[in-house]
Amino acid sequence: MLDANGGNETVAVSLKRGSAIGRYVVLGLIGRGAMGEVYAAYDPDLDRKVAVKLLHAEAKVGSNVLSSQESRARLLREAQAIARLSHPNVIVVHDAGNFADRVFVAMEFVDGHTVGYWLQAAARPWKEVLSVFLSAGRGLSAAHAAQLVHRDFKPENVMVGRDGQVRVMDFGLARRLSGDGDGFQNDGGFNSATDLQFDTSDPDDAEATVRLPSIAPSYSGPISLERVSGNAPVVERGPVSSAIVGSSNSGDLALPILDGLPTQSVHTSLTQTGAVMGTPAYMSPEQFMGRTADARSDQFSFCVALYEGLYGERPFAAKSIRGLAEAVTNGRLRGEPESSRIPSWIRKVIVRGLHRNPHERWPSMEALLAALERDPRARFRRRAAAVFSVVAIAGVVALIRHQTRQEFRPSCQVGAERFDGVWESATKAGGRRREIAGAFAASQKPYAGAAFTGLSSLMDKYVRSWSDTYRDACEATYVRGEQSADLLDLRMSCLRERWSELQALSTLFSHPDGDAISNAVKAAAALTPVDRCNDIRVLKEAVPPPTNPEVRRRVEALASQLAANKAVYDAGQFAKALASAAQLVSNARTVGYPPALAESLYRLALSQIEFERGDDAEKNLDEAIWLAQASHLDELAARAAIFQIYAVGVSQNDVSRARWWKRQSEALLSRIGGHQLERSWMMNHFGAALDAHGDTEDALESYREALKIKEGLLGPSDPDVAVQLTNLVGLLTTLGRYTEALELANRGVDIVTATLGSDHGLVGIHVANRAEVLNHLGRFSDAKRDADHAREIFEREAGPEHTSLSFVYELIGEAALGLEQPTDAIEALEHALSLAESSGDEPQFRSVQFALARALWESGKNPQRARTLAAAASAPVSPSSAPSNRAFTLPEQKLRQEATAWLAGHPELPNGRTTADRKAISVSRGR
Repeated sequence: MLDANGGNETVAVSLKRGSAIGRYVVLGLIGRGAMGEVYAAYDPDLDRKVAVKLLHAEAKVGSNVLSSQESRARLLREAQAIARLSHPNVIVVHDAGNFADRVFVAMEFVDGHTVGYWLQAAARPWKEVLSVFLSAGRGLSAAHAAQLVHRDFKPENVMVGRDGQVRVMDFGLARRLSGDGDGFQNDGGFNSATDLQFDTSDPDDAEATVRLPSIAPSYSGPISLERVSGNAPVVERGPVSSAIVGSSNSGDLALPILDGLPTQSVHTSLTQTGAVMGTPAYMSPEQFMGRTADARSDQFSFCVALYEGLYGERPFAAKSIRGLAEAVTNGRLRGEPESSRIPSWIRKVIVRGLHRNPHERWPSMEALLAALERDPRARFRRRAAAVFSVVAIAGVVALIRHQTRQEFRPSCQVGAERFDGVWESATKAGGRRREIAGAFAASQKPYAGAAFTGLSSLMDKYVRSWSDTYRDACEATYVRGEQSADLLDLRMSCLRERWSELQALSTLFSHPDGDAISNAVKAAAALTPVDRCNDIRVLKEAVPPPTNPEVRRRVEALASQLAANKAVYDAGQFAKALASAAQLVSNARTVGYPPALAESLYRLALSQIEFERGDDAEKNLDEAIWLAQASHLDELAARAAIFQIYAVGVSQNDVSRARWWKRQSEALLSRIGGHQLERSWMMNHFGAALDAHGDTEDALESYREALKIKEGLLGPSDPDVAVQLTNLVGLLTTLGRYTEALELANRGVDIVTATLGSDHGLVGIHVANRAEVLNHLGRFSDAKRDADHAREIFEREAGPEHTSLSFVYELIGEAALGLEQPTDAIEALEHALSLAESSGDEPQFRSVQFALARALWESGKNPQRARTLAAAASAPVSPSSAPSNRAFTLPEQKLRQEATAWLAGHPELPNGRTTADRKAISVSRGR
């Protein structure tokens, strides 16, 4: 067929509706270019609509015919480039593979139009145009943060969805940022472009060719694109991407072959020496001159596109490619249109981004975006309003002059849009925050509202901390000049990891189950503190990412999976966390990057501890610790050592090894400094190990130290403080210090009720513990009130037959006994005994046996069974039911002693009757 310019174009036959590309079912053609077609398709596995880009087996670009091998490499490089990114303003790539002799990439389906079409479809207010480009700029910034350069940014490579979401696409020319210098002259300027060869094509069609001097010059002709809207095909002017290729003296490219396909990575340029790539109308001076393109080149292209969107014309006037190249390389900009209503401060920001010397542009896309978001007029209005009533006119004039001088100082403020799709401000309509609020409300959990309020407070605090840390890191380099660019990169990399954690948790809460809602506050509180990104020494000592592109890509995928696993674990979905952590360890061993393996082993061990697999957890923590130390991940090593205290001290009841790991933990914490929250957990776990071993006084001291640290660090009303109070209440109750225990129990109930609402599962735990203390103090009515409240919560959350209810029904029975209601006590304790037996919890089973024995005796209904139950409660643990290293805890020892003493005081009479029988007979005779 003939294209719009009368040239020949190689066109593949379109696939019919219902055809299969891998697992994807074709719905229809939505676009075609010289490199291939784009189809709307259906993914049956994930039940979603996708866009599938299918490369021609032999793509023709003008007079250049790209080999099948090179075409595949280009498309796979595009897939690699986009798959590296995870950002709401970058198109999402789901999959890539082979189809017959062709390569396909499955990506997110965006229902919308390109920005080029969007700009032409209607007159747009300048603020709306700026907003769209700011979103696109954030996508570019994310690419730069992943060390990628787009190299072909233009309005046709940005989509605006019907939902208003903006996404950058077509990273087919993306390449790895060079680590060998910036590729630019250091004399601060550029020579004219007279040594280049140009044709005389109109630069406005963005399809012309620029050729470097070469032995065998090559030509890249125009590319047209067919878009299908409904049933009617519509031809749009403008290329998908115009490749401007020069020649090379380096010979053919050597592409490693794997299964017949190139394995060339995105990090390796497929452009031969001397080649220039991009679309001429948006190319930077350095691209015209055949020099290395970097993030500043994308900044230039972005500013050309933004200028065009705001002013309706491009910034460089030219009638030919030669004229365009000369204007661009010499920095000859158009004057501002007379009819323009664009604020002058915006033009100045854009003009700086269009400087011919890349060193004179904005330091980064982040800095450029910050400048575009910073309206000096608004700031002036705010300041003027504040000072107008007390400052003379001369003072206001001085302020204006000062404002003018400061107007274009680089800004490091974090825009609110940074957290779009993750956690927006409370004032913004729609978005992820509103989605999570709706999901919590739809759960109909009685505490969902309180849980969301607590979650919101912690997430807001985290976002503020992240933004403050980001601003400080940025200003340390660009404003205060006290920090190198390399150090800035380290801090920004750390911040990206924290952002990924926040994103993973946000994603989980958008579709929460009951456990997630119940643990929402706990999970948000467990987000890794952002201030870790200020620890320069730790950041510098960390093992750098692998240099191999494929290994690095797999490591980054592992990092995202680790963040998701942490979110699942912190949300209380332990079975899911255990399964995903086991797969993470397997994947990490395959990748062979020690830091990722250390983190994966640590996460697996945490889940194993939840399922009382102490032996497995100990082995995995051991390996994680040595790998972490070898990788200079001291913080991870310290956290793993702290959990070893619990794994060996509680799960295995080996207090001597728990002491050893405590010393190791102290040494690691002292070396890295700070990390007081980890120190509090070290003291908590050591207290639990001492408690399990029967060293109650030392355990009490360790628990108190943990509480003191948390109160000082988090405040007296933090939910984590309530968790610590629970351990103290239990131990004080064991020691018989009931008044002190009640005081702390009241604090714990108040904290969790205020934070989570009166019906939260954690409230059930705290009121149940308080009920036990109240029973010991003889306040049986109060104890029954708390126990009934706990029963209602547990039955609603876990079901009426959940084994955890055994303890609650025992409390109800004990309270009924105290209130001299033995019949009610028997009913509650029989149910408690049945639940305890099914749980296999022998200490709980023995405790209920003794309580039921006393209830039966007091009722006089079955005193013989009462003695039988009490005797069972006082008997030694059978060897078959207890591991060899298990010792009786203090509560179990006290129970055996009390049951033995009770049996002695309630003997059986010589005739086979008990003292309870005799009392019952006497009553019946009216004595």
